[in-house]
Amino acid sequence: MENIHRSRTSRVRRRWLLGASLPAVALASGLALSPVQAGDYNNDDERTAGDVATDSWITTKVKSQLLADQEVSGFDISVETKDNVVYLSGEVKDQSQVNHAVEIAEDTEGVERVDSTSLRVATAIDQVRDAVTGNGR
Repeated sequence: MENIHRSRTSRVRRRWLLGASLPAVALASGLALSPVQAGDYNNDDERTAGDVATDSWITTKVKSQLLADQEVSGFDISVETKDNVVYLSGEVKDQSQVNHAVEIAEDTEGVERVDSTSLRVATAIDQVRDAVTGNGR
């Protein structure tokens, strides 16, 4: 009887963790889950609720993959998506991290293109400053 109770408790915990992980990733990443407000897009750029939901889903998938990855710091990379184009911004340690972040985004289902022009590599001066101030990664 005790094993049945533990098994049921374990399943409930797993479901709760899985259900809580997506919102937690969204909050940790600063992902806005608010609905699109009137005036956010001009009349030439009519987007359906489905378009916005797809973009939000892509953003969430890319961000969660970056957070789970060991080679890049997902906390230092912001992700936004519009019309299935992922925009990466923030600061990483080197060009290989930029390349890896782009690869992760490109390999995500639904992504048509990745724009990483706002994702910059920290300079040696930035890294020394972060080490001195304790803001190092």
